[in-house]
Amino acid sequence: MDPDALLKGMKPVQDALVRQGTERSSTVFTGSAGGGAVKVRVAGDLSVKSVSIAPAAAAAAGGDVTLLEDLVVVAVGDALRQVRERYGATPEEQMQKLFSGADLGALMGPMLGGLGRR
Repeated sequence: MDPDALLKGMKPVQDALVRQGTERSSTVFTGSAGGGAVKVRVAGDLSVKSVSIAPAAAAAAGGDVTLLEDLVVVAVGDALRQVRERYGATPEEQMQKLFSGADLGALMGPMLGGLGRR
């Protein structure tokens, strides 16, 4: 196996990973609960950007923090569901989405030393 070909073949894969990392960190998903009373913004890299609780929701809770905590949990779950839908829930799904539409034969061919060529 030619090490230069291996490195050259990895470049498109590395580029795709960098692009997706940049996209994930800059794409924000908003989850909500309680009819929008609680909103959570989560980036595609799973960093929580903000949590907002409507003053009316806090007042309606009347000191019952468990109600607000439950709404936050639901809103976070909603945002994370959106992230999973966009980028995949499992590592396998994430790789499929990352390389969807890519010519994997062209990407992997140099790394495999032309295996499968006739």
